[in-house]
Amino acid sequence: MDLRVKKTKRAIQNAFYELLREKPAEKITVTEIVRRAEINKTTFYAHYETLDALVDELEQQTTQYVLEHMDGAYQLLEQPEVFVRNLFEMMKQTSDFFGVLPISTTSHFAQYLQSAMQAQLRQQNIDPAQYENIGALLTFISTGLAGLLHADPALAQHQLELIAAFVGGGVRSLNFNSNI
Repeated sequence: MDLRVKKTKRAIQNAFYELLREKPAEKITVTEIVRRAEINKTTFYAHYETLDALVDELEQQTTQYVLEHMDGAYQLLEQPEVFVRNLFEMMKQTSDFFGVLPISTTSHFAQYLQSAMQAQLRQQNIDPAQYENIGALLTFISTGLAGLLHADPALAQHQLELIAAFVGGGVRSLNFNSNI
């Protein structure tokens, strides 16, 4: 990607994140973003068709970052507590995204994460249909962890351990070969 394109996209994304710290996403306009990014509307629309397209790209980038830094689908199935802790650490590292977006947007993240994990399973010649309901589990985990990002750090650590134990017990009690 051209360096100018990268710089412009980064300016748009940073302006959006700054505005998210000030107001809810649904109240942010393209005009505010371009003013903050010091670009014109034509430039914004050259990179993103809509604000939703911007959010979608940010969700995809965040998911890609998380997946690149985790052990993938098998970690959830074989070491669920470790998966939960690692996912929380990745979410903390991407707090530009998770720290400012409403918790409700984590369902999109969970969908991207589910799709990416299913793709990993396919690459390993494993039928993802065996894990068709893993999406509900990922939504539960992602939403809970996103909520912890907004909690007091001492309380968050305790709650993280509770979520990890709960998910670990639940994953071990399920028979993944019979469609959880």
